[in-house]
Amino acid sequence: MNIFFEIAQIIIPTNPVPLAPPGFSLAELGDIIRIVADFFTSIGVILAMIAIVVSGIMYMQAGSAPEAIKKAQTWFKNALIGGLIVLAVGMIINTLANIITRQFFCTLIFFGTCIIP
Repeated sequence: MNIFFEIAQIIIPTNPVPLAPPGFSLAELGDIIRIVADFFTSIGVILAMIAIVVSGIMYMQAGSAPEAIKKAQTWFKNALIGGLIVLAVGMIINTLANIITRQFFCTLIFFGTCIIP
């Protein structure tokens, strides 16, 4: 008889803990894509700026040597092209993130919330 009373006192929770966490929503996925794209775009632009500065230093040190001047000009041109490519890819990825979160089609956004769809 005592076992019956001991079993009757066991408390069973009404809301069990879920076994797996919920997945990402589209808004969270878009935010993650945007954060990663902004990070890599910032790193790429910083590296392009460093390459432009290095090309300027190379140009100043070249003096009257035509080969060194040509090398510095090539560095400068490649740094500009690389920076533009990085910015273009960042723009494309941010546009895709806005399409995923459906903010791309929003007419008016106020503090990250679509006011007029």
